Amino acid sequence: MDYYRRLDVRQTILDFARASGGSGDRECAFYNARIKGLQRHLSEYPLVLDSAAAFDRALSSGATAFYCSYWRYPSQDYSRPLGHDLVWTVWARRGGLKFARTVTALVIEALADDGVSEPWVKYSGRLGFDLLIPLEAIPDEAWAGDGDTLTDLQMRLTSYIASYLTERRSCIHIDGASSPLEIKQGTDTCLLSELRVRRGLLLAPMSLNPESGLVSVPIAPDKVAEFSVLDSSPADARAFEWVQSSRVARGLVKYARPWQLAPVQTKLAIA
Repeated sequence: MDYYRRLDVRQTILDFARASGGSGDRECAFYNARIKGLQRHLSEYPLVLDSAAAFDRALSSGATAFYCSYWRYPSQDYSRPLGHDLVWTVWARRGGLKFARTVTALVIEALADDGVSEPWVKYSGRLGFDLLIPLEAIPDEAWAGDGDTLTDLQMRLTSYIASYLTERRSCIHIDGASSPLEIKQGTDTCLLSELRVRRGLLLAPMSLNPESGLVSVPIAPDKVAEFSVLDSSPADARAFEWVQSSRVARGLVKYARPWQLAPVQTKLAIA
């Protein structure tokens, strides 16, 4: 497929699959157009997009879309996760992409107010967007290496987003107190959902969406309101570069439990 011959497309997908030099490996999969379903293995081996050769093998096997886990694993050991990015999806039930843009921009605003100013954002390829706080941006004190605490942290952030939108935007109405939140403005409705299923998969940045054929293009957080579906055509899509944040989101430490902080602080003191 000519689109996947583009060097910038390949590099973006491979960088995400390899966690961009971050922690651990991501399990990968692809949508196989020949069998019309997801495929996690090539032959008897789990799919790992760690090289151009692996990418080409997937393409020759029928890949038309690429997926990566938002969980991180040590050396392809999928029974022992290291942790995961915090991921939310915004999907428009009513109001189309226009309302999805509005809600996504508001969620970004709420996260910034809570100390997370640089989430990764990408268009889903359909009627919504995906937001990620990469694992490397989460301070050790906020989760102490405990995956269950990451889940608790994400739930607390979702609750904060709901409170922020309710208090700061009188035109917004929210149903629900936890994921998924139903966010309404008049007759327009979006769902804000947390993703945290073990071995869960997310359409890779710059992959084609298998249903729409549009590109799941990364976007600068402050440019979401300006995004047009024309920006996601395979011929014109250009990626905003995702890099590991230079700033750890220190504001997230406030969500840590006292019992979490003690061992981390002891470790830092020893170091």
